[in-house]
Amino acid sequence: MMRLKRTVGAMVVACSVLATAVSPADTFAAKAPKFAKKSVTVNVGKKAKVSLKNVSKKAKVKWAVKSKKVAKLVKKTKKKAFVKGVKAGKTQVTATIKVGKKKKVLKCKVVVKGKSENKTEQTPVPGVSATPASAAATASATANASTSSATPASSAVATVAPTTAPTAVPTPVATEAPKLKWVSTWGTAEEKTDIQGGTSNPGLAFEGSTVRQIVRVTTTGAKVRLKFSNQYGKSDVEVKSVHIAKQGEDARSPETVASTDTKVTVNGSESFSIPAGKTITTDPVDFQINALENMAISMYFGKTPTSNITGHRGARATTYQMAGNAVSDAEFNYEEASTSWYFLAEVSMELDADARAVVCFGDSITDGYGTDAGYLGKKPDSYTRWGDYFAKRLQANEATKNVGVINEGIGANSILGSYPTDAGKDRFLRDLVEHDGVEYCILHFGVNDITGAKDTNKYNSLIAEYKKMIQICHENNVKIYVAPILPFGTSKDYYTEKAEELRVMINTWLTSDEAGADGIIDFASAVVDPANPINIRKEYTHDDGLHPYDGYSAMADAIDLKLFER
Repeated sequence: MMRLKRTVGAMVVACSVLATAVSPADTFAAKAPKFAKKSVTVNVGKKAKVSLKNVSKKAKVKWAVKSKKVAKLVKKTKKKAFVKGVKAGKTQVTATIKVGKKKKVLKCKVVVKGKSENKTEQTPVPGVSATPASAAATASATANASTSSATPASSAVATVAPTTAPTAVPTPVATEAPKLKWVSTWGTAEEKTDIQGGTSNPGLAFEGSTVRQIVRVTTTGAKVRLKFSNQYGKSDVEVKSVHIAKQGEDARSPETVASTDTKVTVNGSESFSIPAGKTITTDPVDFQINALENMAISMYFGKTPTSNITGHRGARATTYQMAGNAVSDAEFNYEEASTSWYFLAEVSMELDADARAVVCFGDSITDGYGTDAGYLGKKPDSYTRWGDYFAKRLQANEATKNVGVINEGIGANSILGSYPTDAGKDRFLRDLVEHDGVEYCILHFGVNDITGAKDTNKYNSLIAEYKKMIQICHENNVKIYVAPILPFGTSKDYYTEKAEELRVMINTWLTSDEAGADGIIDFASAVVDPANPINIRKEYTHDDGLHPYDGYSAMADAIDLKLFER
């Protein structure tokens, strides 16, 4: 029997410089840009750093690799890139440095070295003798065959006697299992859905009905688990069955792809209870779904509270309901519909150890108010919140495809006040750390604390809470990026001169070194009316004045994705 002999290869990165004729070195810096080292050696499957020296602050650097089958770039900044070997072969990495119209191209020759995995070592076969001469002849014939498709007649090749030995079977080589972890791919902020007299609850009673809820995942994975919450309930929620499936092609239909229907369990049981005041996490299930695809979560309820329903009012996605058990029905003949989520808190994926999530924390502007404004011809299920556009941008950038987006916005919520649910200062820790794999937070919050202000007395109280939120992030190893409060000068109901004064005071502090944030995301500049900085652009806010209905994409475009790269 033959056995494969595998060795660990190594990648050698040898760097050379090629400058374009149109870019003399003195147009870039006092010294010409160059690689810090002429060569870098790294084991196959590991990372090697290739760094640049003498790069001007004004320069723009674009990295590329010629053959991703040999090596790939796994992280890029202006002055360095990390190259990972894929398989034996040769390629090159280029760093194109531009200053104005001038450019210089630096090339790195990348060599991935290692003995061929097809090289074999003969082992004794029971019942068949193998002499040293025949083994050497076999090796010689194999070597010649690898360099020529036809051996010349004059070549001296030892004749190998026929053998009845079986075809060689590779011996499995033990490899270290990839490190995986759970990372949130979708999440929402829990609140009481019946805070406004039950108008956000479905038309039928939960008990004895199936509710199909739609969520959009933000990363790609093959194993998921769900988290359900009954935080505000006064009694347990009985769930008789839960199934998940991909939503069909129509984002405004409850129809699902039947072949993807998958049962979800808790501790191995199809039926379970969500205890009053608690959350539970389901068992992991194999379920392949791609980033920005919609998942349908169908829940068949037993005994369920009729008030203090935990969920999220501002889903801006349609939830469907019908009597009886229909968790596996691809064609869901619903009787009622709403635009809230119920008992859902999170969907997580098992992803590579490098995956991570970002919490978007705020009020109605983060929640996406106005994206379903009927009077403007907008409808639910559009996925046009700034967080949705942000998720699309992360997916379009190779270095951030494994970053999940969690929307923790609640309409009408404020930092200091408890309407319509817990005050922002009280829910911040929960909504930050209850999710899996969170490494970033975008904080865009506070407008509801200052609207209609007649003085600036809230300033000190708000700054104290901002400081606590920044501290909570850092204590939990989360980077926090703060976004200044948007202007709202054309809002007839909320604007006052003192409110604007307070907004400027808060924004000045938020963007100062004293705040201690890890970065600034300037949403305000993205939507401001340049002719009158106390207003949002008319084409974004229409007659609202407070919410940037059609400016959410501009907000997402203002986010520097490098803040979320390794």
